[in-house]
Amino acid sequence: MSFFQMKVGNRFTIVATNGAANGHQPVCKSEATGFDVFDRISCKTVARDEPFETAFDFCTRRLAVLSAHRVQ
Repeated sequence: MSFFQMKVGNRFTIVATNGAANGHQPVCKSEATGFDVFDRISCKTVARDEPFETAFDFCTRRLAVLSAHRVQ
């Protein structure tokens, strides 16, 4: 069975999961109870059980901060 994941930029991946009660197992988007955000550079979870919009906003804001920091 395939599961939903979406890469955001070159750093983050959003994965649909079935929540803490079921061990955060990856699921397809229609079965998701939450979305986890993984930082692919540091290989760790940075947000758990967020709604999709919140997870996506987290990724885009963090990428904006990182790119602004590099410019300065």
